[in-house]
Amino acid sequence: MAYPTLNMEKGYRPKDGDLLLLCWRDEKTPLFDPAMVPAEAKGAAPPEDEGKSSTIFAGASKAGRLMVRAARLDIKNVPVQEAMKRAVSSAIALAQEERLGRVAIALVAEDGAMLAAAQEGALLGGYCFDKYLSEKKEPVPVTICLDRASSTAINRQKERLDVICRWINFARDILNEPPNVIHPQSLAKIFREQGKKAGLKVTVWDEKRLEKERCGGILAVGKGAASRPCLVIGEYRPRKAKRHLCLVGKGITFDTGGYCLKPEKSQIGMKYDMGGAAMMFASACAMAELKVPVKVTVLTPLAENDISSTAYHTTDIITTRSGKSVEVDNTDAEGRIILSDALTIACEKRPDWIIDSATLTGACVVALGEDIAGAFGTSDELAERIIEAGAKTGELIWKMPLHMPYFEQMKSTIADMKNIGSRWGGAITAALFLKQFVDDEIPWVHLDIAGPSVKEEPLGHLGKGAKGFGVKTMLALVEQLQE
Repeated sequence: MAYPTLNMEKGYRPKDGDLLLLCWRDEKTPLFDPAMVPAEAKGAAPPEDEGKSSTIFAGASKAGRLMVRAARLDIKNVPVQEAMKRAVSSAIALAQEERLGRVAIALVAEDGAMLAAAQEGALLGGYCFDKYLSEKKEPVPVTICLDRASSTAINRQKERLDVICRWINFARDILNEPPNVIHPQSLAKIFREQGKKAGLKVTVWDEKRLEKERCGGILAVGKGAASRPCLVIGEYRPRKAKRHLCLVGKGITFDTGGYCLKPEKSQIGMKYDMGGAAMMFASACAMAELKVPVKVTVLTPLAENDISSTAYHTTDIITTRSGKSVEVDNTDAEGRIILSDALTIACEKRPDWIIDSATLTGACVVALGEDIAGAFGTSDELAERIIEAGAKTGELIWKMPLHMPYFEQMKSTIADMKNIGSRWGGAITAALFLKQFVDDEIPWVHLDIAGPSVKEEPLGHLGKGAKGFGVKTMLALVEQLQE
């Protein structure tokens, strides 16, 4: 909702109320030009301990109040770019606490990776969802001070990352909103408005259209809620695009578990159960705004899994758009049901690749923890590309097995399949369920983002609440695919 403004300038020109951040790669390698250090901090040295930060000057300067922070980025088991993001985020928090007016970061222009890390640390690490606070703090602006004038390449990198971070923060905003504000109909309206601004053609299938299109999965899950289910389709069609990427995101705006009701504490955080939809729609908007030379379609089925006299039950049998029937063993395994229809539609569009993303299973969190997403799929090449893109951008994804024998757990005597298997290997059986709705000849990867998308506590430089996980990965991936 609020995050810092960021600009770049040549040299460091002190201002009253500055916090100047000086970073070292290790105990002896500065990431800035020493000539940029003001007289009050001349001879500045890094902290003695690895990965530590310290204030080396705080007081009056010629320009007014000044604080100088020294930071070592050699945090054990943390890449230096990630450490930079954390250092910048911490500096912003300290500047707010000390009521300082600006954070200035001294860097050298030739180190593009550190410039990008500092920019992300500011725009994402300085984010705050303060919409409902009666007292709001103004974001502290950030200036990256370079040893020389920025080049065209640096400016282009900055502009591109500005766009990506803005859409990540958009995803965080809608995820952080409470469920009385974000529901299928309100989210569809936001997606329509923001998608059009980004350059997408946006179509919304309402309940009547879903019935006409035989989307029995989306209809079944959403029929118990006052806000009716829908499907949002965004399309980006650049001229001369030769390849087509289809993105699918699970959009359960709140998940009570339905009649298989979640315990009280387990419902906390279920407003984030639309993390896949937020990730994929924000990614498609960023791709359209950046005018990537790839055709993009994004499908976000939206529903609220509620309890009422019209809600679906255990032992119900649902007929999906594909014609395959599903026996409901558990109403809390609802995300895969709405994705079944969306994946069928995705296949009908005959894209070159399909990627779906969902906060699908607690089992994936048990396997990988809260910081890492799981990747399942029929294309090892596509999965490896996604994992590589995630590693490049600091979003961790691990390849998981699509072990076909486990599908035996979901066999039904009265329908084509059940919607859930046994307790063990739940993330795998969920992925195997989705596979039933994807054509074998289309490369497909399923991302289970239940850990890093829903994690309430901070994740690296990202504070409490929604992380906007996956958007950076999708943008890095589309760069690979267009090549």
